[in-house]
Amino acid sequence: MTQPSTRILVLGAGIAGLLFTLRLAGKVSHKPVQITLVDEADTFIVRPRLHEFATNQHIFSRPFAQILNKTQVQFFQGRAIGLDPEQRRVTVLHQQEQHDLEYDYLVYALGSMTDLQSVPGVEQYAYSLTTSGPLSASALRTKLPEIEARGGHVVVGGGGVTGVETATQIASVYPHIKVSLLTRGAFARAWDNGVAEIFQRRLANLGVEIVDQSEVNTVSAQSVVLEGGQEIACDLCIWTAGFVVPTLARESGLAVNEQGQVLVNPFLHSISHPQVYAIGDSALPVESPGVPHVRMSAFTASIMGAHAADCLSLELAGKTPKPLSFAYVAQAIALGQNNALFLTLSPEDRPKMPYITGRPGALTREAFVAFVVKATLAQFRFPGMFSWVGKRRYEQQEQQNIHDKQSLRQPARLS
Repeated sequence: MTQPSTRILVLGAGIAGLLFTLRLAGKVSHKPVQITLVDEADTFIVRPRLHEFATNQHIFSRPFAQILNKTQVQFFQGRAIGLDPEQRRVTVLHQQEQHDLEYDYLVYALGSMTDLQSVPGVEQYAYSLTTSGPLSASALRTKLPEIEARGGHVVVGGGGVTGVETATQIASVYPHIKVSLLTRGAFARAWDNGVAEIFQRRLANLGVEIVDQSEVNTVSAQSVVLEGGQEIACDLCIWTAGFVVPTLARESGLAVNEQGQVLVNPFLHSISHPQVYAIGDSALPVESPGVPHVRMSAFTASIMGAHAADCLSLELAGKTPKPLSFAYVAQAIALGQNNALFLTLSPEDRPKMPYITGRPGALTREAFVAFVVKATLAQFRFPGMFSWVGKRRYEQQEQQNIHDKQSLRQPARLS
């Protein structure tokens, strides 16, 4: 008698979802498991390089059909618009038709997106680093050369890493465009002085104007209005301020935090619905996995994707997985063409000297990003290839917590 297949449905084919899918497919290739990967796009693009794509630089992309060609994974193109975790069913919209997909295990990997709702006019008029659409990175590939030809003005809203990367990229590729970088608070306040100085020096060398301590009130087709009433005329605005996650998890009744991220245990199960795994930007562990905070990044997404695949493959085999545990080791920030800042990090996720900057930093960042992409694509053939440091930090943290509690219970000695 044929054993029925275990149906695994993966929503989202970014770094986390794709790495999970390929790694699990490699681990269970000889077992009765049916994996379906759902994504709105039909092509994989490396999100950390979309600011380069917007300036007509070549970046890696590959159709999902080609990536999954030699696997047993089914790819379904569409947008998830409904989730019923009680019935274990997802509704997917494809070409105006709705399809219901059922599952035994769901992997929620829908990632994050730029917040286009908080400021009036942003959704209607501002460009963002999405892959397609009239106000996307694809559209910027046409618009930016036109603005360069007439020596126009581009405003980048948001002074975080994405904003800095976008502003420096445009200024280095299109030197005749005036670029202004707007930030709500003091520029680079989240970084130590050394890193902030590197950012400021690079922006100054490229002629980028930093307008900090400036709250944006509204955005229109050709201007940005600040809270005090100051209006900055521009040819277009690119919005990078803040990231949000899809509302699907909250709407479906999964336990989420204030931002809408799915709350997960150390094995990346939803704390409210154990048959649902959540990974990447759309998930947040309720217990520290060995780092002081879990930040949105491709590095975090790749670790969570790999760990979830390991956990589910062990669960399917009737074995007990290990809890999520890792350490941040490095961060790479692009600063325009042939320039980047590469930071090594302490276990507490703080930058450590020395920093690698300029062309060496760019080469290091290129190698770093290329490794994540190649390791992701190699998971089906070599599902154990991608590994990470800090796998014992959770255990060490738990032992320290037990020790601290025992110390508090011991009566104080009388002198």
